Amino acid sequence: MKRLIVLLLLILTGMMQISSVQAQASTPVYQGVIVSTPNADGSIYHYVVYGDTLWTIAEAYGVSPSDIMILNGNSPDANEVYAGTYLLIRKANTPTPYVESSPTPVEHTPRPTVFQPSRTPIPSKTPLPTATATPPPSLSQRIFGNSQHVGLAMISFSLLGIILVVIFGFLRKSS
Repeated sequence: MKRLIVLLLLILTGMMQISSVQAQASTPVYQGVIVSTPNADGSIYHYVVYGDTLWTIAEAYGVSPSDIMILNGNSPDANEVYAGTYLLIRKANTPTPYVESSPTPVEHTPRPTVFQPSRTPIPSKTPLPTATATPPPSLSQRIFGNSQHVGLAMISFSLLGIILVVIFGFLRKSS
């Protein structure tokens, strides 16, 4: 019986060790900064992966961390980068302007100037503006067109309402 119990305990501890080994997940190993190649215009963009730091990226490209942050519109004192983002490492190269040599100048042949009279017509008199009759404002425009009239009308209607309430509400009940 003791042998059976010892055998069962050995089997159970062996199974627990196997299950604990299987439950452990492998952690990704950081390989270092993968340097991007320049684009056709000379600009360099770096894709930030998990494990990259601003310092390691700057060291891989040979620039300062503050230069990278300034190029990306951040404060030069910032030092955080996030996985999955693109960082501008170097701007595009601007082409160097150069002067093209001009061909041999062509001789200019002078031509006589021909006088062309202007074709401006004879000025004419423009008609003077005529007075147009303006219709008088309507009643609603006269009443509501002036804010002072609107205010006086509202006061008048309010006073009329108060007078009617006093007459029909209080004086009729008292008789």
